[in-house]
Amino acid sequence: MHNGLSIHRKSACLTFALALSLSWCYRGTLLAHTQQTPAKKLTAGRKYTTLERLKPERLRAVKEDRLRWQSKRQPVALATGLQDVKAILHAHAEDSAHTGGTRPELLAAAKRTGVQIILLTDHVRPPKDFINDSWRGMRDGVLFIPGAESEGFLAYPQQSIIQAHISKSFKTRDDYIGLVKTGGGNLFLSHVEEKDDWPTDKLDGLEIYNHHTDFMDENEFLFFLRGALTNPERLKQLEQLIAEFPQEVFGVSQDYLAQIIAKWDRDLLTHRLTGVSANDCHHNQVFTVKVVSSHAIEINVIGDPPRQITTEQQPRLAEILKGRQPGDLLGKLDFDPYDNSLRYVTTHLLLRTIDEPAVRQALQQSHAYVAHDWLCDPTGFAFVAERKGKRVAVLGDELAWQKDLQLRLATPVAGTIKLYRNGKLLQEALADKLTVPVAEPGVYRAEVWLEIDGEQRPWIYANPIRVL
Repeated sequence: MHNGLSIHRKSACLTFALALSLSWCYRGTLLAHTQQTPAKKLTAGRKYTTLERLKPERLRAVKEDRLRWQSKRQPVALATGLQDVKAILHAHAEDSAHTGGTRPELLAAAKRTGVQIILLTDHVRPPKDFINDSWRGMRDGVLFIPGAESEGFLAYPQQSIIQAHISKSFKTRDDYIGLVKTGGGNLFLSHVEEKDDWPTDKLDGLEIYNHHTDFMDENEFLFFLRGALTNPERLKQLEQLIAEFPQEVFGVSQDYLAQIIAKWDRDLLTHRLTGVSANDCHHNQVFTVKVVSSHAIEINVIGDPPRQITTEQQPRLAEILKGRQPGDLLGKLDFDPYDNSLRYVTTHLLLRTIDEPAVRQALQQSHAYVAHDWLCDPTGFAFVAERKGKRVAVLGDELAWQKDLQLRLATPVAGTIKLYRNGKLLQEALADKLTVPVAEPGVYRAEVWLEIDGEQRPWIYANPIRVL
């Protein structure tokens, strides 16, 4: 269990870099395969493919719409009685050869983006200890909690478990779960797309959105990118688009991960299961193109060996190389600085205090919602249960059904609110608030979607209120 799963996850985390490096293995010219790659199948809410979303006019429209939504934000009157705090789970820094970012860079990005809590998830590399050799506690106003991406989970034990990793003392999945959760550790199922049949009854939760998972079906974009690295016009255009629309380019692949949401709904029928987001950020999707000689370029990607392409392989390189000297930088594409990753999606925690015990408790009790903050800041979103005008529960809580019980939801801007009961759509409304009587027990969760450039994009995923 240990080695096979860990190695698979390590390679998958390369995202662009891994897929791009594999794509060099194809025969024929670079651009020919770009044209042959089938278009991505559109999912819920979409009307544009990823490459269509990447067109300048689409990126500009997306930016205008999200700024328009941001300008319309209003304070939410419905109170939860708790602070709404932005947290990041599944964050990598200084933990592997394919991670390009550092912890100080992650801290600086958190301060710029308003993120106040970061749960680190290092790749396990004994004898380095991902608990004691990492950051823990407050650093310049940002709370860090150390952990690891290991054995198919996001693991946040209370104490070091590195000796168990060294000795391989855990033999089964249940052994590892018990090891991490001893003393109040937290554990979440990670990369759920690969684990549809894994049980979750002993876990705190699962990733209901993972950025890497969302990108896994983007072959068309990857072939486009591969071609751009040897095409002077396309390379320059991509550089300009990233400079002008950094967040919009980062978000071109955003989808609704229906298979994962379906698993969440199924498992919620029997037990509490906190839905969290996974940024899976490494700051490693940085591509540089340099001159090697009068007839060759070198392409560098973090975590991948340098690759040389010659004019014999790609005749159009002669256009790029004309008048250039060895060592000249021809182009650089930095898709995923931490600022982009941290703005893109967060797990909002409802807390009384910002400290490690409060964070762990909120994650255990599902006092959280997931949001694509890049579309519009959702801070203040509320989903509560009331009886006779009195709040009796907030999202994540469990309570017994009573007469006169109602659910209330409010958002900073009006979007398409979708209320689900036991995984089935119960009510939908275009509004900034919703009140629904609770006619019977069930697991009630909510989503909010926003229209962006004529498409419906998922914005907020609220953890459920369980009425028993």
